[in-house]
Amino acid sequence: MASGTVIIVGCGPVGLGAALELARFGVPTVVLKRRTSPSRHPKTRNFNTRTMEIARGWGPAVYRRLRGIDTPDGWKSPIRFFDAVVGREFGRIGSKGFEGPGPEISPALPVMSSQDLLTEILRDAAAATGLVEFRFGHQVTELTSGAGDLDAEAVVQVTDEATGESYALSGAALVAADGVDSLVRQALGVRLEGEQGIHHFVNCYFHSPVEQHVGERTGVLLYVANPDAIGVLQPLDANGRWLCQISVPPEQWNRETWTDDRVRHWMRAAVGVSDLEADVRSVGVWRMNVTVAERLVLGRVVLCGDAAHQFPPTGGLGVNTGLQGMHNAMWKLALCVRGLADWSLLDTYDPERRPPARRTAEQSYENFRNVSRMGAAAYGLGEDLDPGAILRETRRYGNHLGVEFGTVYDSAAVVSDGTRPPKVQDDYSDYAPSATPGCRAPHVRLGPDGALSTLDLFGPGFTVLTGLDGTGWREAAVVAAHRLRLPVAGYAVGSPGLTDPDDLFLRRYGIGSDGAVVIRPDGYVGWRSADAAAAGGKKLTEVIEQIIGHGEY
Repeated sequence: MASGTVIIVGCGPVGLGAALELARFGVPTVVLKRRTSPSRHPKTRNFNTRTMEIARGWGPAVYRRLRGIDTPDGWKSPIRFFDAVVGREFGRIGSKGFEGPGPEISPALPVMSSQDLLTEILRDAAAATGLVEFRFGHQVTELTSGAGDLDAEAVVQVTDEATGESYALSGAALVAADGVDSLVRQALGVRLEGEQGIHHFVNCYFHSPVEQHVGERTGVLLYVANPDAIGVLQPLDANGRWLCQISVPPEQWNRETWTDDRVRHWMRAAVGVSDLEADVRSVGVWRMNVTVAERLVLGRVVLCGDAAHQFPPTGGLGVNTGLQGMHNAMWKLALCVRGLADWSLLDTYDPERRPPARRTAEQSYENFRNVSRMGAAAYGLGEDLDPGAILRETRRYGNHLGVEFGTVYDSAAVVSDGTRPPKVQDDYSDYAPSATPGCRAPHVRLGPDGALSTLDLFGPGFTVLTGLDGTGWREAAVVAAHRLRLPVAGYAVGSPGLTDPDDLFLRRYGIGSDGAVVIRPDGYVGWRSADAAAAGGKKLTEVIEQIIGHGEY
């Protein structure tokens, strides 16, 4: 295999996203998947706004295709509670977070669809790069090298399921995106911290004209509870494709118990239509875990997605946290593989992403409990709770801007300027744009018509943003790029084509017209100088050297 090639184990959204991200940096990958064909079970539904910002980096065709499979308006809010879909509605919760925060926060829009369609688009995009080799029906059976600090490569033993042939595959590094039961994580001996098997579910994918019975009571989640059906219906396209989640006791948690006929009976009871047409396409089982791996990086092996953490489904944060964590790790891995950064840079993935993953897992489970309490109280199955109090407790369910945009990184890959981001009332739900080092670089509309975003200026390298009087910083960017052999772009906001129609850039980024910010390849602020006091090629080079692990500023 070519030198510098990275092995990716797993071909779900996170594994495919890793291949696309590494391709942006010119790093080839081999993607291994045990199954011979892609899964057609929909699984997850939501690519949130921050994830779609990442997708914009994979090209306009990818972003537009993803937007093209979005669920129509009216099906992203609210969450409704019924005895049956055609019966009595007991309550509802607003879930505006699934509709996105609006153009003042981001130029991207979220997508509500289904994993089978989302991954098909990502596979096409990965194949189109010419840097991704897919090996379907190839199962990793053993990790033989790569977990040690001194290992110079990652080596796995692979079995070709079609021929039974076993072979060794080596690469510069390995990305484990192989799911909840990750073989790679188990081979590393990495424990999962947190609770496992908290609840058991049957997950069913079916085609049925449920929409004609929903009428105007559309929503993103339709909870139902009656003697024959307790669970939730989830629309996939508002055109006959549906998922349902059925909570079951452990003794009923198996595929054999849930025959197509039993699933069909449940669906008819949930909708409240005894002769409802229901074509069952697939049935799966899963357990709710609230866990985070005790380590995310060992040597040249990186854990991502469900291999790194598992969440309750509340808010659709599992796949999004996985993709956003992957995005954090892959630019670091790419620079290390290409010899442009010290391998210590990859180690910063753990302190930057594991704490927010743990917090999100715990808060997602709290949200799940609150929604469950509301449903139980509404149906008269649980404690007698004041509806207003329940609604206040459940406001987070569909409102998670803080989780999407408000994470603040603290590691050796961030150079502090001594400031702190603004405080918000609830760091899970609320977000205040900030360019404090460690924060996501804020979106600001640019250009005469405001059609360009500051986010559009960030590519597979470092970016220096300045005001009109920051000439010295832009000159320093050229020097840094030459010395470090890294792409370092420099832009003056206010220059031709980059006008600031809302006069917002300097205020939102917290700098004067001669100040500057350094944006990392993942769109997070790595360093900031409010003015030109530290301007100069040497200073800027030293800052970026510290971020990539080559020096100390």
